[in-house]
Amino acid sequence: MVKFALAAALFALSGVVSASPAPVKAEVSLEKRFNLLSGQWDTESIGNGQYTLYNNLWGKDKPGTSGSQSTQALSYSGTTIGWKTQYSWSGNPNDVKSYANVALLKGLGRQLSAIKTIPTTWRWTYSAAASDLVANVSYDLWLSSVANGTGHSKTSTYEIMIWLSNRRAGPAGSQVATTTIGGQSWKVFKGRVETWDVYSFVASTELTNFNADLKPFFTYLSSSHGVSLNQYLIGLQAGTEPFQKSGTLTTTAYTAAIN
Repeated sequence: MVKFALAAALFALSGVVSASPAPVKAEVSLEKRFNLLSGQWDTESIGNGQYTLYNNLWGKDKPGTSGSQSTQALSYSGTTIGWKTQYSWSGNPNDVKSYANVALLKGLGRQLSAIKTIPTTWRWTYSAAASDLVANVSYDLWLSSVANGTGHSKTSTYEIMIWLSNRRAGPAGSQVATTTIGGQSWKVFKGRVETWDVYSFVASTELTNFNADLKPFFTYLSSSHGVSLNQYLIGLQAGTEPFQKSGTLTTTAYTAAIN
């Protein structure tokens, strides 16, 4: 929720004809406050429908898992958002505990063949991280054979993950290729989760200042792995998947669009 506070004071003094004109003083205080998301499914709408911020502790209820996590937006201007996620997890070290993320809401439901570009920027840092942290920093994109499909559901056909950081985590499936996209080398993994295929692109080095077009990833999947460009893009998220230990991931600037 964004709350606005506006304060103004107007003073006027009148006197004899020879007195100076009365000074006018106005002060405007504009303060944005964002919610602290600490509940399992807490969300917040950001930017009048541009993004939704999710805490998304989807793996916390598995027996043997314990921990906590909070997520909070830090800034929003134009279409650029900043946010922070802080977590500490233990138990079931091979399982994802959560996916705190920002989801783009505009431009979805279009066929890949009709999309020209998917420009994005993402600047982030670990302001605190355990030396043995197991986690990734990743985009999560969803495809469907229908325009009104939803991610992580029976209407999903493909999940495409783009890992900008891999700290001891393992993508679903096994490595099937290595490719270069946008001047960066990526290991390509393929796996199966529930009813959809997952392709994961894992960067060879940690990319903390990422500025790219994501459309070439789909062009590659079409030409090299048979993913049809008639598929609909139904989800575009960016966030972090922690498996084990503690960390604080701070995003100072993130943007995404579908053109």
